[in-house]
Amino acid sequence: MNTLWKVAALTVVAASVSGCYSRTREVVREQPIVQQQPVIERQTVVQQPVAQEPRVVERERVVVVQQPSPPAEQIPPAPAPTGYSWVQGHYEWQNGNWVWKPGYWMQGAVRPIPGALQETVPSNPPRDNARWIPGHWSMAGNDWVWVRGHWL
Repeated sequence: MNTLWKVAALTVVAASVSGCYSRTREVVREQPIVQQQPVIERQTVVQQPVAQEPRVVERERVVVVQQPSPPAEQIPPAPAPTGYSWVQGHYEWQNGNWVWKPGYWMQGAVRPIPGALQETVPSNPPRDNARWIPGHWSMAGNDWVWVRGHWL
């Protein structure tokens, strides 16, 4: 009987102690934080996030040769009161550089220079050091012609 009382007492003690202490298990799965490297010319970046295989990311930077800001242009008086149109000054790509073509009076009707067209720079340059020359308007005869962008 003595043993029965000991078992009962231990059961009561264990029950009261277990009511004061509980154990839970929380599982947290963290997503790895990968900081992107700045894009520098052509390079190979190895990113090693926690608990994942290393992956190789190849990035490339495309250099776009933009036109300089146009200089202020003074429009001189027309050669005659009628029959002339002002052709606005503009940049054209010639011999590897942007060249400023100053404005001038032209006989006949000429429409104003249109706005720039939106071109998408191709994603694969032909070589590592290639530069993209954006498209631009050029005067041909009495009208503007769009010269498409190209790799240099």
